[in-house]
Amino acid sequence: MPPLHILTTLLPAALVSWLPAGLGVDERDLIRILVVLLIAGAAMWILGSVTRRVAATVGEAGPSADSTHEQRVRTLVGLVQGVGVVFIALVTLFMILQVMGVNVAPLLAAAGVFGLAVSFGAQSLVKDVISGLFMLWENQFGVGDVIRVGENAGLVEKVTLRVVVLRDIHGTVHIIPNGEIKQISNLTRSWSRAVLEIGVAYKENVDRVMEVMREVGQEMWEDEAWRPLLLEEMVVPGVESFGDSAVVIRMMAKTLPLKQWDTARELRRRLKNRFDAEGIQIPFPHRTFYWGEGQAPEGAGSVSPGAAGIPPAAG
Repeated sequence: MPPLHILTTLLPAALVSWLPAGLGVDERDLIRILVVLLIAGAAMWILGSVTRRVAATVGEAGPSADSTHEQRVRTLVGLVQGVGVVFIALVTLFMILQVMGVNVAPLLAAAGVFGLAVSFGAQSLVKDVISGLFMLWENQFGVGDVIRVGENAGLVEKVTLRVVVLRDIHGTVHIIPNGEIKQISNLTRSWSRAVLEIGVAYKENVDRVMEVMREVGQEMWEDEAWRPLLLEEMVVPGVESFGDSAVVIRMMAKTLPLKQWDTARELRRRLKNRFDAEGIQIPFPHRTFYWGEGQAPEGAGSVSPGAAGIPPAAG
């Protein structure tokens, strides 16, 4: 016998056994409906209490202990709470109908047929739900992760069987159906990395510049305020490329999830101050204007470099 049939048939009958015999039929039905509603309220309270307790327990660990397991727990907590509320509401409705003398068996059969019809008519919804189940089963991401889906990227605020809710850096909320997600880039799974590409003038000694960058990284590694966010000492692999006006040197820092942007901003601040103190030049683009013979505009010869928005000539 299905569990829902047991709840909607046997439980109302059991409630009748302890009601006073002197009550009228209507009064007994009202009392049974009231008891059903009280049981539903208690089930809702228990569900909410358990899910809040689990979420609070995960939150007490703090950001330094944020792990894939904890993110998955928070995601599943929200899903279980949503599904549980719907299940309790449906069971309560069928139990009240049973108390009122309505035969729920045909309703259950009709609901099954209706669900089958909806599944054919709403294939996109079924696709969203199936995709959501696979994403949760495979633990592709969770609440608190930063992911990129197509052109949208942001913090995962909510995951349901139908949609994923992202909030980007500008505060815009993106609601993406699960069935439309073809590829996911998770930017914060287990750990993150801050990657800086710093350009310095060609006249600088790159070995000296890299040594200064390593010193700045070591100072930040030994800083008690930043050490808890860093997983490894920072590395300076070397020259990454030759730009139009700068030699580009790469620097990397392995951090806790979501902390790569804070780390990168602090590194840039420290590097700029240290470069200024060491006299290391961070170049800006230069342009050389060549006026063909007889093509110079009137008064061009009297314009000094940098005036009227004209940059100084290179080299």
